[in-house]
Amino acid sequence: MHRILILLLCGFQWISTVVNAECNGGIDLCNRSYSDITQLITHDSYALTPNIAATQDYNIIDQLNDGVRGIKLSAVPSIGNPEVIHLCHTFCGVLDAGLVSDTLNNISQWLKNNPKEVVTIMWNNLYNFKATQLAAAYEASEIMPYIYLHNSTAWPTLQEMIDTDKRLVSFVDAEADAAQVPWLLDQFSHVFETPYDNVDVDSFDCNVDRIAKDAEPHGMMYVMNHFIYGVIEMGALKIEIPFKEKAISTNTKESITKHASNCTSVFQKKPNFVEVDFYTIGDALSVVSDLNGVPPTPLVVLFFMKVKTIVD
Repeated sequence: MHRILILLLCGFQWISTVVNAECNGGIDLCNRSYSDITQLITHDSYALTPNIAATQDYNIIDQLNDGVRGIKLSAVPSIGNPEVIHLCHTFCGVLDAGLVSDTLNNISQWLKNNPKEVVTIMWNNLYNFKATQLAAAYEASEIMPYIYLHNSTAWPTLQEMIDTDKRLVSFVDAEADAAQVPWLLDQFSHVFETPYDNVDVDSFDCNVDRIAKDAEPHGMMYVMNHFIYGVIEMGALKIEIPFKEKAISTNTKESITKHASNCTSVFQKKPNFVEVDFYTIGDALSVVSDLNGVPPTPLVVLFFMKVKTIVD
């Protein structure tokens, strides 16, 4: 028993050293700009199994611990009070992950515990909440000290963001208001996306799908959507849901790498965000490491990190 404890403690010390030395997966990324790295982003990060609309098996903190650095959230009116924003899949009668501020508090605590990591949140503002309403949810949490304010055309390096402790970038896909909430960035002025409504593994392409009206994709960051949808019907409402069984083929190294290679050729730039469902199925984390040119985090490190979280 004593030997096990000693090994665990040594493991924790080693992991602490590894994590503290890294910038989103490797020290080689520290001096690269935020716009010049690839991040794994989880589709509907809050939507957990066993719900029928689930897109992930592990919660957001587990995702961050495993190496995910992009979080996709959907802002939806809560049942009974349309002014209160919850994290829900299309509407809260299908999947309700609770108050926005609760999830932001969890992310804030993770940022506090991991001072050399940079995280991105992208909002799907389905119901067109005002930017000030989303900002109020942030302000009701403890996350504001980490907010990054982008006020120039050039993005800082990860190390610069770490040094200033402004390590949370927030984008919204609708109702951005630079005058009222300058740190909640208009996603499609900075980041465009490839098509998201893919129905089979052969349908992935590198077309520009969502982008600001007058924006030019050349030089912009982009999200490469790499997941497959199905549809369920609830009366007149059709709700897109994931196909977990398809993730086995969708999330293979071959499938993601082929898609990324095609998009790199089209846009002359590697994807900045690779978006997937059920990120632990397949090779998404490994492919992102390859795209960044850094070694993947060994599974033993992830195991010790999870054990350390439980012990703490």
